[in-house]
Amino acid sequence: MAEEARPQWENPIQFVLACVSYAVGLGNVWRFPYLCQLHGGGGFLIPYLIMLVLEGVPLFYMELAIGQKMRMGSIGAWSAISPYLGGVGESRS
Repeated sequence: MAEEARPQWENPIQFVLACVSYAVGLGNVWRFPYLCQLHGGGGFLIPYLIMLVLEGVPLFYMELAIGQKMRMGSIGAWSAISPYLGGVGESRS
């Protein structure tokens, strides 16, 4: 029995942007600039961007890599590493 070819992303940036858009949502994209302006503008945005580059992006890639290696979602992958880490990938709105 011949298997169908799996769909492929055209480039890695397209994959990352699809993952981020799935995780963040359009409502937060609209709301974030308003909240930055309301609570200090650039004074908040500068530390946010620094922490995004130093901490957020590496953790995001690590979570994607762990999930892909273990063939699980984010919650299942962290639970397989340690039961205490089971809620790390869970987002609460």
